[in-house]
Amino acid sequence: MESLVIRPHRSGYVFGVAFLLLTAIIWVIAQALNSIRSQNDMIIAWIVFPIFVLFGISILLGTALPKLTVDGDVVQVRDGLGRHGRFARSEVSHAAMRSIIAPSRYAWIPTNAFLLIGNDGRALLRLAEVDYDPRALESLVETLGLTWPETESSTVRQINKEFKGAFAFDFQTIAIEILAIVAVALAVITLAVWFR
Repeated sequence: MESLVIRPHRSGYVFGVAFLLLTAIIWVIAQALNSIRSQNDMIIAWIVFPIFVLFGISILLGTALPKLTVDGDVVQVRDGLGRHGRFARSEVSHAAMRSIIAPSRYAWIPTNAFLLIGNDGRALLRLAEVDYDPRALESLVETLGLTWPETESSTVRQINKEFKGAFAFDFQTIAIEILAIVAVALAVITLAVWFR
């Protein structure tokens, strides 16, 4: 049987390093220009810059760790957190493609979720199509003896109903809730500073 290994685009290394370098340059410029003057500025800086650094590191890890291997009758998967999974090649029923807005290595952008669906209708694997070379995904479909799926528009909630286990939780709903909380917090902080 054919063997195949696919990994995310190597462009993630370039983007991650560039993002970390840009963050460091902005920090140095902010220090050199003495832009951080008050205690409030320092608190904001120590919140914002570590978030940028963690984002850059997550891009690098999201490029280095994921790996999918088809070896004989077994499909082995390592995700972006380094967790390992495996399933038999015979468990794969078909591939599906759903157009959604979900997190990728770079941002929350419209992307296609590429899914391998098991015989029981559960999602065995989910990959962000934007993170992989299209030829690699086509090779995966061909190696597994499947047909290339048609892309259908969907939401995370609909995908979870259609294919159990595709997403651990509903990213879209959580993102909207987080944005609402951040907007309210910024409004309160702005008003508190303004009326001080």
